[in-house]
Amino acid sequence: MRVTEQSRYISTVDSIRRNSEELEKSQIRLSTGKRIQLPHQDVYGTVNSIYYRTRLSAINQFENNIVDAKERLDVAYSSMGEINNVLMRTRDLALQGANGTYTKSDRIVMAGEIEEMIGRLHDVSLTKSKGEYIFSGTSVENKPFRALYRQDDNMGREVMVGINYEGDDYSQNREIEESQFMDVGTPGSYAFWAGNMEIVSSRDSSTYIADRNQKIMIDNNIIDIKQGDNIETIVERINDSGINVKASIGELRGDGKVIELQTRQPHKILVQDLEGSTVLQDIGIIREGLANSPENNYAMDATINSKSIFEVLIDLRDAMLTDDTATIGSSGLGYIDEAINNVTHNQSKISAMVNRINMANEHFSVQRVATAEALSKNEDISYSEESINFSTWEYVHKASLLTASKLLGPTLMDYLR
Repeated sequence: MRVTEQSRYISTVDSIRRNSEELEKSQIRLSTGKRIQLPHQDVYGTVNSIYYRTRLSAINQFENNIVDAKERLDVAYSSMGEINNVLMRTRDLALQGANGTYTKSDRIVMAGEIEEMIGRLHDVSLTKSKGEYIFSGTSVENKPFRALYRQDDNMGREVMVGINYEGDDYSQNREIEESQFMDVGTPGSYAFWAGNMEIVSSRDSSTYIADRNQKIMIDNNIIDIKQGDNIETIVERINDSGINVKASIGELRGDGKVIELQTRQPHKILVQDLEGSTVLQDIGIIREGLANSPENNYAMDATINSKSIFEVLIDLRDAMLTDDTATIGSSGLGYIDEAINNVTHNQSKISAMVNRINMANEHFSVQRVATAEALSKNEDISYSEESINFSTWEYVHKASLLTASKLLGPTLMDYLR
């Protein structure tokens, strides 16, 4: 193969250009600290970097969710402790009030202190976290309870005579890991309830047959009722739904059948007919015309056996005012003990969730470090190695320039000599 001056020139210039490019690449890597500048330089490494960065972003979001959840649960746990303090003090007053050595005047004084405890309980029910009511379920901007008052002559002041829960018990889910959710809500329909609730219809449903497919909701769980379902089938569908309410059939005047709903854990049962359904109205659970209202919509003739903690304290206060020592010592103390048990149960549940969240947070701390290290190894350069690499290419580039100056130096006059 003949080597001409032109081919030698082209080869030398190409060599200088390649050396210059490699030197420039090394210089860019040193200045940025990154091994990959463009995706085509390392497709596999680029894909890994995208995965690591996506994972780090997800970890950041999960950690933010955990911080928010932990704050809400910590506030709820502290509030439940305050509720327990109120109940323990009220229990002490009930024990004193049931003692025959105290007079009616003494019990009126005790009633005044119980009224203060009711007020404190109401204050706790309005607790907020980040500006949101924690006992309202998902209705975080609405007060969970609406109190009713009247003037009491014995106490010479306005006293609370009733309270309505106006929140809901929908889940407040936080995603603490990919597709793993935790309900961090503490609805007042659970937290402020004393004992298991029971709703007993007074309407004979022995001949009831659903005339079409319908939907009902119990505690925010939708249950499908099929055309042709009778009362036994409806009870079965409720019990098979896995909700925290048990359904059964009671007897009414011999052969009559009524439906009974009872909670498995103390809370207020929320019931609703959906999408034009009339099932719960027809069987005597919901008051006609209030199918779409999930709050305080029980049938007027249904028997409701249930007490919120507010109602327990209100009844105890009234028993003190009427000097009813039998009620104070029996049902009064009994309901207070049930309320304390429920508060303790809810506190234990919250504590368990906090422990789970703390473990998840520790898990993410380890994952964050491991993922960041993997990303660094995938993207970052070794400065010592790259410095040597840069020096090498710098030397090669200078050498190629020096060689080129000698090879390309001859002119036409050199050949004519």
